[in-house]
Amino acid sequence: MAAAKNGGGGAIDRAVAHFSAQEIRTIEVPEWGDDDGPLVIYVEPFTLREQGRLHKASNGGGDATVLADVLIMKCMDAEGNKLFDLGDKRALQTKVDAGVLAKLATDIMAVDPEELEKN
Repeated sequence: MAAAKNGGGGAIDRAVAHFSAQEIRTIEVPEWGDDDGPLVIYVEPFTLREQGRLHKASNGGGDATVLADVLIMKCMDAEGNKLFDLGDKRALQTKVDAGVLAKLATDIMAVDPEELEKN
């Protein structure tokens, strides 16, 4: 059965276009700032694959692992370079303020109700 195309592409084309149109968000972290101001972190929307990786990590690693994984996966600088890598995971879990890390990870994973209303 042929897929129906409807004014501007099929469903997958529209879904991909919607995801591609989402903007990179910025999150300021005053606690990690310096004399120039808060650390600004850039975050792209989650993909299904990334959400699956987090779900898998949550089944065996606990909250500290998931929160660290969120930061490793999603935090970028203004040029799109990752701020953290797997080598930073242990430090994120054991040497970083848990409250700041949890707040940042929650902000990264948050869904903006206004964005939902637009779609």
